[in-house]
Formats: sequence, C-alpha cells, structure tokens
Amino acid sequence: MKKAIISILFALAVLAGCSKSNAEHSKDFTHTGCGETRANAPKDDELSLVILQYEDGNLRVTRTNATVNCSVKDRGLTCSVQVDGDVIVYVMDYEKDGPDAKCMCKVEKATSLVTGLEEGKKYSFKYWGIDRNSPILSFTFDKDLHQIIDLDSFTSLGD
Repeated sequence: MKKAIISILFALAVLAGCSKSNAEHSKDFTHTGCGETRANAPKDDELSLVILQYEDGNLRVTRTNATVNCSVKDRGLTCSVQVDGDVIVYVMDYEKDGPDAKCMCKVEKATSLVTGLEEGKKYSFKYWGIDRNSPILSFTFDKDLHQIIDLDSFTSLGD
C-alpha cells in the first residue's frame, strides 16, 4: 500500500512539472540562493526543516537549510504545486537542466505560498526536493496551522 501511494505521488510530481508556468497553485517563490560552497556537504547544527503555516488564506511553505549541488547557482530553483482533491504535492527542483558541479552548498531558505486550499479541510502533503523528500504528512488547513517537520529525522527516498 505504501509503495502504491508513493508511486501515485511520484506520478503527480512528474505531472506537476518544474516550471513556473505550471505553478498554478504556487506563487511568490523566493530563495536565498547558494551560500558557501564546499567539496562535500556543509556540516552544521542547523536543522533541515519544512514549515507549513496558514497565511492570509494560503499555505506558506518554507524550506530551510537545504544542502544542494552548487550548480544551483547557474541552474536556478523553481517550485511547482499540484493539488488533487486533498493531496498536495510540492516540488522544489532546478529551474534549468544542466550538469552537476563538483561542490555542494546550502540554501538557507526557500519559501512560497500554496493557493486555492479550502479552510477546515484535511490535506495530505508531500514535499519532493532536490536534496531530500518528506514522508506524507497530514494537516487540517485552518488559521491555527503551524507545523514544523524536521527532515533530518526521516530517511529520504533514495538514501
């Protein structure tokens, strides 16, 4: 059953694409860009988080401390969101195709708003990122929503 759900979410993510033009449920995507680059992944004590928060009738999704390939400097970042009923698939990926560089860096913060959700409705949320993915999370979309997911406590798909 778990594999079937993951397969469905993966298919939704592929359908969602990674271009700004397909981001009909996503707006105001910003990110801090690539910080200090290193040959290996930067190691620090800062948590790698996904934060879900109600904001003026929209869902604010914030990703902190993502360790990515430093090719992000040339390839850029984008996000897209697919909402199908009560399932939200949030995809953060490179904006352009291209080769990986031989270094890593940290994007301290990436954030956007997910639009078109119904207040009081329960949703399942899946974050697909270029650095790691989250498990399927559930929440009720209302004014009290402020959920923090520590990605370091989960094993990413593909690890």
